[in-house]
Amino acid sequence: MSKLAIADGEQTHEKTEFGEYLFNIGGFPPIKIQLPPELNAPPDNTKTKEDMRRELDQLMERMTELKIKVDQINPNYKQEHGGFGWLNAQEWFELVGMHFRHHLRQKYELDEAWGRF
Repeated sequence: MSKLAIADGEQTHEKTEFGEYLFNIGGFPPIKIQLPPELNAPPDNTKTKEDMRRELDQLMERMTELKIKVDQINPNYKQEHGGFGWLNAQEWFELVGMHFRHHLRQKYELDEAWGRF
């Protein structure tokens, strides 16, 4: 088992109210969420489409490998998330999908907005 999987050991702490809401609905709500300035870095727009496709393929491979490991980690081993409270490995893994779907929704909104010009 990796050090990260047991970093804070077994915890009885729970998610925040927003964290519970987020996991109950299975994703980010369609609202604008204001991040603190230190977390709101501008995107790197220097990559080509091919670079991004290659990185997405690598991410998918890594997520497939991690899913097997994540399912074997004690769900009482938790790590604190700054906005959502205490999450176990399975919830952190699920959060990646939620985050990705959130960005897909943002892309769709941008595509729609650009289509109007």
